[in-house]
Amino acid sequence: SQSNKALQTTIIHMNDIHSHLDEEEMDLYFNGEETRVFAGGYPRVAEKIKEFAAGSNNTLLLNAGDALQGTLYYTLFNGDADAAMMNTIAWDAFVLGNHEFDDGDQNLADFLEKLNVPVIAANVVPDADDVLAGKWTPYIIKKIEGEPVGIIGIDVKKATEDSSRPSNKVTFLDEIETAQKYVDILESMGINKIILLSHYGYNDDVDLAAHVDGVDVIIDGHSHTLMGDFSNLGLVADAPYPVHRTSKSGEPVCVAQAWAYAKIVGKLDVAFNKEGIVTSCSGTPVLTIGDSFKRKDAEGNYTEVNATVKAEILEVIENSANIEIVAKESQVEAILDQYKAQVDKKKHEVIGHAATDLRHIRIPGHDYLGNKGSDLPLGSEVAPIVSRAFYDRAPLSHACILNAGAVRTNIEAGNISINTAYTLLPFSNTLFKIKMKGSEIKQVLEDATFNYHDNDGSTGSFPYAYGLRYDVDVTQPPNHHIQNLEIKERKSGTWSGISDDTMYTIVTIDYLASGKDGYITFKTVQDERGKGIDTYIDYAMGFVDYVKALEADGKEVEKLPGSEHCIKSYKE
Repeated sequence: SQSNKALQTTIIHMNDIHSHLDEEEMDLYFNGEETRVFAGGYPRVAEKIKEFAAGSNNTLLLNAGDALQGTLYYTLFNGDADAAMMNTIAWDAFVLGNHEFDDGDQNLADFLEKLNVPVIAANVVPDADDVLAGKWTPYIIKKIEGEPVGIIGIDVKKATEDSSRPSNKVTFLDEIETAQKYVDILESMGINKIILLSHYGYNDDVDLAAHVDGVDVIIDGHSHTLMGDFSNLGLVADAPYPVHRTSKSGEPVCVAQAWAYAKIVGKLDVAFNKEGIVTSCSGTPVLTIGDSFKRKDAEGNYTEVNATVKAEILEVIENSANIEIVAKESQVEAILDQYKAQVDKKKHEVIGHAATDLRHIRIPGHDYLGNKGSDLPLGSEVAPIVSRAFYDRAPLSHACILNAGAVRTNIEAGNISINTAYTLLPFSNTLFKIKMKGSEIKQVLEDATFNYHDNDGSTGSFPYAYGLRYDVDVTQPPNHHIQNLEIKERKSGTWSGISDDTMYTIVTIDYLASGKDGYITFKTVQDERGKGIDTYIDYAMGFVDYVKALEADGKEVEKLPGSEHCIKSYKE
């Protein structure tokens, strides 16, 4: 075999861009003061990657998956805009993420067709007659200073099978077994420097590191993990950057991830000895921002800071290795601008129709948004429809629970556009799945009614649902507001009393899943039994998909039949 030599390389990496192609506003703290900045976006990270690459000869550019799904750039352009942006960076490898499969095999094949990027995924195996056959390889070998470095791709199995839409012609193999299999293959070829480009998630990849031999570096994605120390900016990180672990046989393994949504570029400097063992591994992830800084004025509006304050902020940035003002790469920006211009046009294209006016109120019987409460004794007509849409988008869920405040408008009879959906559901929420007992589902509904009725909380916390039916009687004491709770069997459509000890899967939005708006039990069950699953599917898109599916069937969006409406009766 060849004689291996020592090597130093700089790995520049990103993950979970999720169609966040443009810069976005975010709040940071400078000297303890909340400040609104513009962060990330492809034009900015492309420029930063160029700067990093210019400073080192031995770079590897790696993308750890989930390029797709999350903004209108994906919804409206089906991966075209994502591919155009990805192609502006000379990635050495891109690993498939679970969301690459969200719209089926053909859609993914079309996307990969447009990419000028080597795609890898060792544990994702399409049948020979599938449209995806031959679109990726298990690994690639890069020569750096003549020395071969193996890069193996791993995608998360369960999340892709359960929450995405691959066809039955695609097989997902065990992550750990497959990683070991391909490490052994590369080692038998005399390659002793091996990187896993893994869309498996931080906790699972840290676990994988200890169960596999021969992997030196894991560049990770899927869990949107903020690594590094960003306390100077008021951000709470999940782990240091990088994390050092030990392999099955006691050799060092270095794990790194770069958060999500095209805001941070990771830069990892790795040194290997000639035996292929990592002798050092360190670096700093950099948050890329523009030079606009806004703070709230006396009226609560965000306004640009004055020159003195700006100078103070610039000094903090100057003295921090983890944040940088980065100009936008002009060619990348020009390409993005072409899509941006089309977004506004496409937003107004008709995707479906409402059969009648669909009215939204928060509390049954109470006026809201110009609707008479007396006309709606069972509450909102819109919230249960939106809940139905989320239930459809999460096919393994038993029911959906949603707060009244998630829905912001009525839906008027006639045309529905994507703009309608984003006006109806304007926040940046994602669909989130939580496993819970029947008794805990009842408790979440109790939490919600208690919050608005007894706790002076927002009327927006009133609970709506799909797949559940219940009587609400707030004249009863707390924890006795919800009565006669029933759940619908998904396959047969039959209703029966909920069983206290049975585990069900509830789909909701990430905002409520974190215990907000009084939905405490959503949080406590996860604290006890482990985090639920964030699908990272934009909730407005869940509604868009529902409208489009009805339209394709020649149907309109209409009121749910009485038997499907969640509120059986309301008493106060």
